[in-house]
Amino acid sequence: MSNKQQYELIKLKEVTSTQTYLIDKDDGLSLQEFTTVYTTNQTLGRGQAEHKWESEKDKNISFSFVLRPVFLNPSNQYLITKIISLAIADVLQEYGIDDVKIKWPNDIYVKQNKICGILVQNKIIGNELSAVYVGIGININQKDFHLAPNPTSFLLEKGRGFDTTQVFNSCMQRIIHKYEDYRKGKLKDLDKEYLEKLLFFKEYHKYEYDNKVIDAKIIDVNEFGHLILQDKHATIYTAELREIKFLL
Repeated sequence: MSNKQQYELIKLKEVTSTQTYLIDKDDGLSLQEFTTVYTTNQTLGRGQAEHKWESEKDKNISFSFVLRPVFLNPSNQYLITKIISLAIADVLQEYGIDDVKIKWPNDIYVKQNKICGILVQNKIIGNELSAVYVGIGININQKDFHLAPNPTSFLLEKGRGFDTTQVFNSCMQRIIHKYEDYRKGKLKDLDKEYLEKLLFFKEYHKYEYDNKVIDAKIIDVNEFGHLILQDKHATIYTAELREIKFLL
């Protein structure tokens, strides 16, 4: 893969949120695909369900980019999440980090500890997926965390520091490569690859669902991104993001 930059890069010394900055800048859908906002000092980053993303200044990377996947039906928008999650997992493995898993819908874990958060926002106009704003935060050189319940980082996993710019460049190259492969019809086993990387796939685990604890295994993720589980009595559960909680 070429190291030549293939996208417009906006580097900021500090920003409240790379994703908010990007969305505001994309007024009238004016930005080219893969325009990226990058910082090592994001002060008000957030994750799923309005959770705060904790990041120590200049220790980690936060970046957001815009996609124009007009070739996708809006009902298939979760494919973007699969592509991005798998690309980041690939990068972690390239850096020698083992036991990388995707915690549905799109957090990246090492064993049962979170190393990366991904937030995807879609803009649909008519029947067209006009813009997808992808925000990513990756823990690189942070050692001490105070808010996150189960964090980890490149440093904690490998026992040494890493070049944040180099990791960022690796991520963007891998994401672009995987996205273009999918657009060209080259990723035939995307769904299978995603399932095999899922945390607790085909393993019984406890979840909070409909105000009760269930013991079930993940058996699939449907085309809409809903999690499909089955308990030991063969009961099937279909869950959206806010309907289920992993009991780690």
